Amino acid sequence: MSAGKRTRREQSAAPQEQASNNLTETKSRFGKQGGRFSKATCKQRGELAEMMFMVKASTKGLVVSKPYGDSNRYDFIVDSCQRTWRVQVKSTASTRLHGYRVSVHWNAYRKHVPYQPSDVDFLAVLITGTDVWYVIPTRALRGRLMIRVFPFGGRSRGSPRLEKYRDAWHLLQREKKPRPRT
Repeated sequence: MSAGKRTRREQSAAPQEQASNNLTETKSRFGKQGGRFSKATCKQRGELAEMMFMVKASTKGLVVSKPYGDSNRYDFIVDSCQRTWRVQVKSTASTRLHGYRVSVHWNAYRKHVPYQPSDVDFLAVLITGTDVWYVIPTRALRGRLMIRVFPFGGRSRGSPRLEKYRDAWHLLQREKKPRPRT
């Protein structure tokens, strides 16, 4: 066999090697260090969190759409077949007192403005470096600019209020209709 030809086994292994190389390149570019994507810019971390949201929501059976541009307060429109939701994705690796701080505002003319239910229905918060998500209705934020979540225990002041939204994907899923009685 000539050096230029490959066996079937080698040909089938080539895409796996390419995928492995891509993953290695991604890990080195967004390398985890202490649960943080240390080499990524803030914008890149946000984009990565958005991609992870699309995958997670899709595995939950939700239809996820990304609006064109960045001019809306929300990142995604999620369709549950009965209702559409506007979802803003946030990620955090910022810890303090065993909790994770999450900024829940947008900026307007150098002023922090809290998300309102008229602009966004839910915030999906990813704890960076884990697969821990919080799906929080905007109404539960009560106009705050920053919240803390405590997925691994710790100081719990204010924590129980938001812990019920940990992995609360059911809030985005279609509501089950009651079965008709026969």
